[in-house]
Amino acid sequence: MKTAVQLRTLAGDERPRAELLFGTPCDIREGTLGPVARFESGDVVAYLIRSRRRWRLFVFRTLDVDDPFAVAVPGVRPRVQLLMQLGTAGRIRLTRSLFAYLVRTGRDPSALPDIFYVRISAALGGRLPGHKILRSLLRSHPAVAPRPRGKSESKRANGMGP
Repeated sequence: MKTAVQLRTLAGDERPRAELLFGTPCDIREGTLGPVARFESGDVVAYLIRSRRRWRLFVFRTLDVDDPFAVAVPGVRPRVQLLMQLGTAGRIRLTRSLFAYLVRTGRDPSALPDIFYVRISAALGGRLPGHKILRSLLRSHPAVAPRPRGKSESKRANGMGP
């Protein structure tokens, strides 16, 4: 099933403006309110809605079916799996930089697991201390797990050995 995202690039002062920050639509069609971008299931999309002084960024993953427990995002049909929702200019700017970095380094944002975005959202929301975020991200990658140390190595690390 394809997910439709309403784009409004030429909205007036009283109407919100909606645009894509990230996402590659499979096609774009003309709708009654403006262009409609359609995405395949499993795609990650960053969708920005601006109205006067309020900005809202939704980062979501499109679904295979219309799940009644999924989230309804304004201008997006059917419902989607919401990964992040941000409302400040600074956090939106950081998220824009994150997607630019992922693309620049050749990583596909749609291939990253949902937990990656949940952790980024927690970090941006300031809900976790920095050391917990670091441990959490390191734990999720077994290639960077700490190697076990023997007794002599742990004594040297603590400054007690030769």
